[in-house]
Amino acid sequence: MPNAVFSRRALLGAACAAPLAGSARHVLAQGLPEVVFLTPFGQIPAYAPDYVGVGGGFFEKNGIRVRIVGGNGSAAAIQQVVAGQALVARTGGIDVVRAVSGVGAPVRAVGTIAHTTTFKVISAADAPVKGPADLEGKTVGIVSAGGGTENYLDIMLARVGTKKESVKRQVVGNSPGAFDLVKLKRLDAFIADTGVAIQLRARNEPIFVLDIDPFASIPGQVYVASDEGIAKNGPQILAYLRGIRAAMQAIAADASGEMMLKAMQPFNLADLKNPPAVVTTVRAEEELWEARGKDNIVRIIPEAWQRGWQEMQAAGLANAGDPSRAFTTAFSDQL
Repeated sequence: MPNAVFSRRALLGAACAAPLAGSARHVLAQGLPEVVFLTPFGQIPAYAPDYVGVGGGFFEKNGIRVRIVGGNGSAAAIQQVVAGQALVARTGGIDVVRAVSGVGAPVRAVGTIAHTTTFKVISAADAPVKGPADLEGKTVGIVSAGGGTENYLDIMLARVGTKKESVKRQVVGNSPGAFDLVKLKRLDAFIADTGVAIQLRARNEPIFVLDIDPFASIPGQVYVASDEGIAKNGPQILAYLRGIRAAMQAIAADASGEMMLKAMQPFNLADLKNPPAVVTTVRAEEELWEARGKDNIVRIIPEAWQRGWQEMQAAGLANAGDPSRAFTTAFSDQL
């Protein structure tokens, strides 16, 4: 796994950024157990449940205070949890399976934030990629070599028996600008997150969007903790997940987005300069939270991990092993 810098300065900076609703609440929160939460990458609107959990007081209501720290990649998030630098981190389901099956990392998914992947296959409306079989012989843009988008590409190809070597890959990042390469015929399609598709649609670009979910069962984004963290701090992990669930339900009930935006303001996210865009992004994320039904928000679904591990093994991304090693239902069963 790649190394990641996780300094004491970063932790202190995140603590200073945490919003407080009055001095009395601040004093009360200081007496609660602290949970350090690590994002997979930086600070973006997609992590709205965590910001609202802090800013809306949902974590405090469950007996903990949370410090949010911006991470430096999904794999690095797992590494820092194992090192004990954070109790809970958010990362991809693919990253968990690769870490567990590859090097036996002592981590498990404890909750699900996005039941399906945030990534989409984007192509031109006049030359659409309607399924994995359409990718054979094509040139496809990916966010990074060996990263989540390339992993999903390999899983899709394996599902239809297409050799991965038949598809050329080009690193283009996670940006609407990649569609320019499609229009120039330098790419046939590219894989990017939901936010990119939303931006392109807002610009009325002639795109076709293929959902990856039907071809990849592994959960898109999950909350993970180390085996040691689970053994020593189980009550705090349960409190964290209960706070997140309550924050997600509050966001879903906040039709205007006003409450959510207010709770996020103290974090000074650059994206907050465009509130409507933030609300649109979070609503798209909300679909991923509820993709397996509202009753399953945050819950672990074992069948998804069992199928997902098998699909990853078929694509050469995971070794044979016991899928239950990658998750625990101990917490989500108590939500």
